[in-house]
Amino acid sequence: MTAVSSQEARLRILIVAHTFPPMNAIGSHRPYSWAREWRDAGHEVHVLTPTKYGFDGNMDLDRDLAGIAVHEVAYLPIRQARFAPAEEGNELRARRWEWLRSATRRVRFGLGMFGDLRLLAYLPMVHKGLEVARERPFHFIIATSPPEVAFLVARTLSRRTGAPWVADFRDAWFHDLRLHHLALVSSLSARLQRRLVADALAVVTVSSGLQKRLADYLGCEVFRIYNGFMASDRDSNPGRRPWGDEKIHVCYTGRVYPGKQDPAPLFRALARLRGVRPDLAQRLVVDFYGYDGSALEPVIREHDVGDCVVLRGFVAYRESIGIQCAADALLFLDWTDDRGEGMLTGKLLEYLGSGRPVLALGSRGDSEAAQLIFEMGAGQTLT
Repeated sequence: MTAVSSQEARLRILIVAHTFPPMNAIGSHRPYSWAREWRDAGHEVHVLTPTKYGFDGNMDLDRDLAGIAVHEVAYLPIRQARFAPAEEGNELRARRWEWLRSATRRVRFGLGMFGDLRLLAYLPMVHKGLEVARERPFHFIIATSPPEVAFLVARTLSRRTGAPWVADFRDAWFHDLRLHHLALVSSLSARLQRRLVADALAVVTVSSGLQKRLADYLGCEVFRIYNGFMASDRDSNPGRRPWGDEKIHVCYTGRVYPGKQDPAPLFRALARLRGVRPDLAQRLVVDFYGYDGSALEPVIREHDVGDCVVLRGFVAYRESIGIQCAADALLFLDWTDDRGEGMLTGKLLEYLGSGRPVLALGSRGDSEAAQLIFEMGAGQTLT
């Protein structure tokens, strides 16, 4: 992208997003990449985002925000989150929030957007957006969802200011694509989503699978823009091994969704390898980095692989990138549920950027993730 050569060509852009640095979530990288590229191209970039609280997770995603105007809007009368897991006491606090989110996940997903506290950010974000727009009009607005409040805010700001808006679906949060929705919630969400994007200038999503399903469902053209990775992250992480041994480390970084992703085939293979090649089995270690120990522990015990599967806990983003670069191979768990077709997580793109071989497990060898791994020559998919 070339730099803007004149003041007349300089655009004023508003990004509406809940996930944004320093919030350490995979969804933060996509809107940040837009903001950074447009800033570097010479445009004026504003980000409208809700204040983050304890239940939003860790705030340790360190990014260069110079030249990007971030407008953070409070919507709850509680203290905002300003902590990273490395600080004393914060890892325990983060684990408590993660436990609460896991314990209430089915109820929250069942209620969909109608049980989402972040809807309370709608009016404060609209007021702030109008305040910023009064300084000088925006040329366009782009909102990324989930959560749906981002679309609600962008649509309202577009109608009030006349600036066109773009709807970006990072995930499938509506109709039959949303996991665990109650029937009534699914029906109401479907109607609302159609109305929300009806006057959007464009609809964008992250994979070919979602592109087709959204186009069929919404009845409009949908553009696909894959996620990616930050080359600068790799440059600052030379891949120094964090393990004090000479074993072969296969690493997984991120969440594991029980019932939707299944590491059991790998655990069964490890158990069998112990009987066939005990020497090789003793050299293999599978490392899981993330908060999902409670979900994985029963599966590990069932297959008796606790000697070679290690739950490492949560690590900061930059540390996870270093781990990816140092691993002998990276484990990718493809979606096993049919409704997950098109769910192309940004984690896979991070893996591809590491240059390390990817071992993918899934129920289908022709999924979009499997095809991408094959086309890139990045690894092997096992079903």
